[in-house]
Amino acid sequence: MTTLSWKDIPHSSFEFEPELLNLRWCFLSGQAFRWKEDPNGWWIGIVRDSVLRIRMDGSTVTWAAYPKLPWSDFWESYLRLDFDLAALYRDYEGFDQFVAYSFSRWRGLRVLSQDPLETITCFLCTTANSIPRITRAISCMSTLYGQHIATIDGIDYYTLPKPEALVEEIAPVLDKRCGLGFRANNLVRAMQDLRSKPTDWPQSLINMPYPQARAELMTIRGIGRKVADCVALFALRKDEAVPVDTHVWQIALELYLREIKTKSLTTKVYETIAEHFRSLFRDRAGWVQQYLFFSHLNRHRYDSTL
Repeated sequence: MTTLSWKDIPHSSFEFEPELLNLRWCFLSGQAFRWKEDPNGWWIGIVRDSVLRIRMDGSTVTWAAYPKLPWSDFWESYLRLDFDLAALYRDYEGFDQFVAYSFSRWRGLRVLSQDPLETITCFLCTTANSIPRITRAISCMSTLYGQHIATIDGIDYYTLPKPEALVEEIAPVLDKRCGLGFRANNLVRAMQDLRSKPTDWPQSLINMPYPQARAELMTIRGIGRKVADCVALFALRKDEAVPVDTHVWQIALELYLREIKTKSLTTKVYETIAEHFRSLFRDRAGWVQQYLFFSHLNRHRYDSTL
């Protein structure tokens, strides 16, 4: 069992415009669930088989990883640093008051580019669930069925469980000990389907057009439209994907599609809302959606007028 301290792990740094990158908003906006901030302002997370920590001071981004990351451009890819966020602000901040507020309040929020298999696993735990409960459940599941990576400064870090570890027999444990409830059965059924596919299947979705990738994802039991769209947006770089949850639904009813009178989010309503967002914000609809979602999620905490 590997035991070490962060001070013993080599650190690197790069420069980036702070107006265009805010780690807090990236990691707390409901797209990733394995990041936590320590008392010294370091964000510590687990991606694949590595424990990472990262902090931004002004324009300097300092980071470390254990074990060492096998690819040199990890942060450029993971944080989507190649995406022109300034252009998004320029093009749409005058669209309406809510978009302008959201761009201003969550400045530097970027849509992440996560590992497809890990994103599938995590978002199968999100149905009808809150972000704190999702985070706790994923941590519990990883501790029980993931692989130990290292103990760093007295804290144990584990990988997400692989599909072969999430078998039907452990569903009651995931339900009771990790609080997954009905999601436990959905998760183990999905993992059973994934085990029957080629090991590179999740990664292969990146190269498919959005409609095809989404349809492929929905062949997995437990993956409906919303989870498929979350995976498409947060892992496959399908920026036109618009996950429609209760917050996005309410935004649409309040601001953009007031003519919809239904009291439930039916398949037809889901697709109508997603298509409307795409008609408004084109191939960057998913990014705008993420800002509006985060504003609505925090409307009572930050601004009672929203």
